[in-house]
Amino acid sequence: MTAEATATAPALALDAPRAERARADVPVKARVERLSFWYGAKQALHEITMPVHERCVTALIGPSGCGKSTFLRCFNRMHDLYPGNRYAGHIWLEPEGIDIISPKTDPMIPRLRIGMVFQKPNPFPKSIYENVAAGLRIRGVRNRAVLDEQVEKSLRWAALWDEVKDRLDASAYDLSGGQQQRLCIARALAPEPEVLLLDEPTSALDPIATAHIEELVDELRSRYTIVIVTHNMQQAARVSQFTGFFHLGRLVEFGETEQIFTNPRESMTQDYITGRFG
Repeated sequence: MTAEATATAPALALDAPRAERARADVPVKARVERLSFWYGAKQALHEITMPVHERCVTALIGPSGCGKSTFLRCFNRMHDLYPGNRYAGHIWLEPEGIDIISPKTDPMIPRLRIGMVFQKPNPFPKSIYENVAAGLRIRGVRNRAVLDEQVEKSLRWAALWDEVKDRLDASAYDLSGGQQQRLCIARALAPEPEVLLLDEPTSALDPIATAHIEELVDELRSRYTIVIVTHNMQQAARVSQFTGFFHLGRLVEFGETEQIFTNPRESMTQDYITGRFG
């Protein structure tokens, strides 16, 4: 997203309570309230307000450069790693009501409670076992029996255990691309986070590996709250229960996935979903 595009972004006339409301019968894990974000002088997000429902998959869709990944990375304070970045607004993490982006909140709190998997598989240059155990060791876990149990559990959750159980000491680089991505998911799951962020986790994978990841996401939502960024409309429709459509750093529309894809309230959402732009 260019600075010029951001500066000329139209003010969208949305019915905010309707566009951003939470389902009363589905618990909320996080509440995003008037979230804005700047890379230095460039504003990338404009007053985003939306719920993140507990133990559901929320998909974020929109054209490249619209702010989806920027939004996602606010949840675990990744932007803190670079000077000049700035937040405004709130992300309340329930049930305690911790404001994730408050300068008074230690960034280690969201990073311990929120796991993330990136677009391209990024295993560590270590063994399969040590990749999964890495987060546990950072937390101070040293007991081998505990590590063994959690590594196996995480690999099972990532649907990878049966494929690697006899070669845990082998390099993670020996795995295929799809296996490496599932290993990264297992690594994120090992410390048992409450929220899992997935930033285009299948964009670098073939259709078979993509299907494995999608099946895995569907299984994991019984245990975790998941937010996934995807450019694939069919994927968003398949895996998510709620969808937010972003454009030029603004949330155009948020709602249940079926409603967004079959009866969007905003004409811009309709145009994007039907391929008229983006």
